[in-house]
Formats: sequence, structure tokens, C-alpha cells
Amino acid sequence: MDNNTSGGNSDGNSGIGKPIDRRALLKLMGVMGVQTAAGVWALPAYGQGQPAPKFELENKKYLSMYEKYKGYYFQDPEWIKFTSQRLQWPKDGEKVPELTVVIPSNQPDWLDGWRKWAKDAEQIGLKYNLVQTSPARWLEEINGHRHGDIEVHPSVLRPERVDPGEWLVSRAYGSDRRNYGEWVNEQYDALIDKQTVEANPKKRLDYVKEAQKVLAEDLYTNLFGWGPTIIEAYNGANWDGMVKTTGFGMTNFNAMHSYLRAKSKTGSKTMKVGMTALLETTNILGASNNMRSIGRMIYDRFAYFDENLNVIPWAIESWKAVDDRTWDMKLRSGMEFHDGKPVTAEDVKFTMDFMTKYERGIFWTANQFLESIEITDAANGVLRTRFKAPYGQFESYFLQLNVILPKHIWQNIMTEQNAGENPRQLRIDKPVGSGPYRFGRYRKDTELQLIASKKHFSKPVTDEIWVVVTPSLDGLMGRLESGEIDVIESSSISLSPSQATQLGKQKHIRVERTKDVNWYHGVVRVSTLPWRDYQFRLAWQHSIDRAFLVNVPWEGAGRVPTSNTFLIEGNPWHNPNLPKPPQFDIARARQILKDAGYSWASDGRLVYPSSKDANFRKRITQVSKDGYTWGGLKMLPDTP
Repeated sequence: MDNNTSGGNSDGNSGIGKPIDRRALLKLMGVMGVQTAAGVWALPAYGQGQPAPKFELENKKYLSMYEKYKGYYFQDPEWIKFTSQRLQWPKDGEKVPELTVVIPSNQPDWLDGWRKWAKDAEQIGLKYNLVQTSPARWLEEINGHRHGDIEVHPSVLRPERVDPGEWLVSRAYGSDRRNYGEWVNEQYDALIDKQTVEANPKKRLDYVKEAQKVLAEDLYTNLFGWGPTIIEAYNGANWDGMVKTTGFGMTNFNAMHSYLRAKSKTGSKTMKVGMTALLETTNILGASNNMRSIGRMIYDRFAYFDENLNVIPWAIESWKAVDDRTWDMKLRSGMEFHDGKPVTAEDVKFTMDFMTKYERGIFWTANQFLESIEITDAANGVLRTRFKAPYGQFESYFLQLNVILPKHIWQNIMTEQNAGENPRQLRIDKPVGSGPYRFGRYRKDTELQLIASKKHFSKPVTDEIWVVVTPSLDGLMGRLESGEIDVIESSSISLSPSQATQLGKQKHIRVERTKDVNWYHGVVRVSTLPWRDYQFRLAWQHSIDRAFLVNVPWEGAGRVPTSNTFLIEGNPWHNPNLPKPPQFDIARARQILKDAGYSWASDGRLVYPSSKDANFRKRITQVSKDGYTWGGLKMLPDTP
């Protein structure tokens, strides 16, 4: 976000759809700063004539999370300012504040949905600040818990994210920093703890289903739409054998089955793949979306999913449970790294020792539970993994997430590059793995050559893939129409029905749809007002017209959610017996608010109930629905 962009509220809609700078964003959120002599917009420092608020939690076991993260929560003045304002009991006649939602500028469909929902919300007295910003700034604000009232997010599926822990833990568990709404439901957390250590898949599924029920009933998350549908196009005149993978589609690098099996109809051994952006880094330990997916075509995973999301052996050809904390893994024999060195059990052990010693990025989510790994039969490639406690995510998460690093390249790299304790800073100019493709010629932000490894146990039919960058979807569609590329990689792009219709008019282009498990949701900052009130959350969900998003911005390429869960219908962990989301009904929403003691000011804005209202105080203190226990932040003491 550039500091010279302007927000402004001159249209009467609180800056809806306009780019906005950080200073304006903080002002919209009610975080009022001061301008220093150097012209820097800064928050007033607590302790300089302004005592810091004393936050307390209903359950002190959660206190460590708020205290331990440098730059977050109690160590972030912005978070302190926003949160302390929203934990004060409202004065008589006080209006519900404007609700801030930060939307990335590359998601016009989200903005279209929110414009409609903001207009509808005026009928119940709510006003939104819809703040557009760059995708990078959007992610930064979310990660820092500085996103305002509602954190909005799509599902970004990777093989390890089929496992329920990735979403149920990282987005809703009370002790996880990525729980962006800071929801702390003790019954939910107890179920998450149980599913984490349950080694029996059937019992684990029961806990996962029950956790989804709590999530849905407490109205923490709001699924705006299931989808959008995966719609892809490729050059069907030149290629055959594309593989549809549930939730991923045909052309997503995260599900590389098409890139292994596709056959040329013309004799060409080169497939040209178009993307809007290439690698953010060539170091898989510091990677985000693109290198995570392409990197696992270069570095072999331990295990993988087939096109129906069943776990299948990959670099680890078999595994066996010894007890609920211990598994024996057997490395596939005959594997080689791309420089010709054999892959051995020593490489696997080195990788896991390295990850648990240094890595605190994407691999840490699974490897933090690992206690030890030892080679028990070097000749046959057998290793024993032991976890700190019973561990239920071994097959569907641990094996899916981890890759094999070559020990002969990585064993001294931290010292050689003076990387300290952070391997994400390493410079890996030419990644060397053992995967089905090896790293070829590379021009940053322009093109990448992936060369087939014909010695791989799942050797690709094609000889090479050229990944080329075109910054816009329109540009990619044009290149597909002209035959310059064969496919549009779909991990971050899904065609709309109208775009698919346009492409389908070309005789050489084939359009396909694949069963999706995608979603777009919002989680509210439930630890603060007005979201602490369950009745307010209920009314708010009634104000969201989910069918509009599916039918208009998504052009019908999606589904109206039938439940509020991350693990939607089609995901193997889905609970089909969840309550339905509150249906779009403005009259019902208004009646709920009225019955809960809310009123409306002369300008139509919603007004809080009196803080002397016993029922209101009970709901705000209790936070969770009746029958559940809130363990998070308390309201601040009443002020005179």
C-alpha cells in the first residue's frame, strides 16, 4: 500500500472500494495515532502519561499466547489500542462502531459481495468501512491481527491442508496465533486436543465432526460461499490424459498428476504453463504459495494424495504404527537426487533433525510434535519416528507436508551462509531434490524450466515444462487462445463461467469442471464488542445474502453453504449433520436485535443496549452460546 493513496469517505459509504493508506486504515479502525516531528504516523506510547490497560482472561492458561509473541497482542500497540477500546462497556446511547473489513485489490468478486452486504446492513443500522489494499498488505494486516472487525479469507488448498487440523487448529484453536478472530471456546479446544492425539482415524473423525458442530453453533465463522467452482481450460487439441483431482482440478501444481501423466497428441514433449506470478523465492523453507507447490515437484514428499484424496505412498513407500506415538517408515529404494547422489535414510534423518532444530515456518506446524527420528535399518531404509504425545495426523499431515533435503548440500549451509537460526533466509540458487522434475533454466519473474527426471519412480511422460509469466488473467486467456501456452495453472486462478464460455468457443480449447472443496469465509473478532454478543452475531449472519455472492459475482459457479464449517461437503472430514447457517432475512435480524435490547438512533444507526441491562451484561461476559465456556479476554472494568 502506498502512502500517497487516499481513502476518504466523501461518497458517504465510508471509503467503500477505495484504496487506502495505513494511516487512514488505523483511523478507520479507531486507532488514533499522533504525527511525530519526522512526519511518521505513530501510536502514542503506553507508559508515557498513558497507562496500558490491564487485560485479563477468563482462563489463565491462554495468557502465554498473548504474552509470548514478539510484535503481537500485548507487544503490539496497535492491537492494544483497538482491543482496549472494544473491551470497554458502552456508554448509554453509544452507537455500534463502524465495522472494518480489509479486502485485497485482486478480489473484485469479494468487493462486489461486500458492497451488497453493506447496503443490506444499513437496514439494521450497521455501517461498514470496506478497505481495499494490496494482497501483500492484506496478508500483513491479517497476520498481525490488525485487520479490523472481520477477517476474510478463501481456502487455499494444498495436499497437507486436506487434513482437518490445518483449518480447525490454525483458524479457530484458542492457543493458535492464526486464530484471527481470537475465539476461545473451551469445549472446542478440548475436542481439538483430543483429535490431535487420537491415532485411530475413526475416533479422530468423531472428534473432528463434534468440533465442527461447536464451531457452527457458536457462530464464530461465517461461510459466505462454497466455491468458486474449479473451472479450467487447456489445449485439448494438443494434450490428452489430464487428471481431475478433487479440490484441486487438473492444472494445479499442488496436485501434479496431470503433469506426470498428460500425453502430447502432436509429438511435442514440452508443456507450456501460464501463471500470473512465478517464484517468490527458490528456497522452499522460505516459500509461500508458488514455491510450495512447484517445490514439491522438485523435492519429493514423504506421501501424497491420489485424485480422490486418498493417501498414497510416495518417497516413503510404506509405514507401520508401532504404538500411538511411534511409526516406522521405509524409504523407497533406488531413489536419486538430481545431481546423481543416492537418497538414503541419512538424508531423511538429516532433514527431520534440521527442520526441528531450525525451521519455524510452514513445516513447523507438523514437525513441532516430533520428538525423535532414528535409523533402525540403514540397509533397507527404515526409520523410526517418535512423537512427543499420541499423534493423529501422521498420514494425512506429517507425511504430506515433509520433503527430503539432500544432506550433502544442506549439512553445512547455515554456517556457510551465516544464516544464524533462520533457514528461510538461505540463498538456494538452484534447488536440488529427488522429485519427478528438476530445476532448469530460470529467469526471475519471467520463466522457469522444469526438466523431467526419467529415473524417478513416477517419471513424467513429458520431457519438460516451461512455466511462463503473464501478469493478468486476460493475458493468459489470450495466450491460451493463440496457442502460446497449453494450460493456465489454477492454484490461484479459477475461470468464471463467462470466461470459460469465451475460451470454449475456440476449437482447440477444452473446458472442464472439477469437484471443489473451496470456500470463502469471514471470522469476526469475537473477543471484542460488538461481536462478544451472541445475539449480535446471530443477527449479523442473518444480514448476509450468500446467494448473491454465488449467483452474481461468482456467476452461479459455487454453492450456497449449508453449514458453517471449513471442511465443506466433498471434504472427507465433513460433518453432514451440522445446523444450517442463519438464512438471509433482514426483518429477522432486526427483530433479534430489538429483542436483545438494541435500539436505533435518529440517523438509523444501531445503538448498544444499556450496560446496566443484566441480560446484555450476561451475554457480553459469557460470549459463547449457552452450554459453552468462554476462556478468552474479559471486558475491562467499568469506568465512572
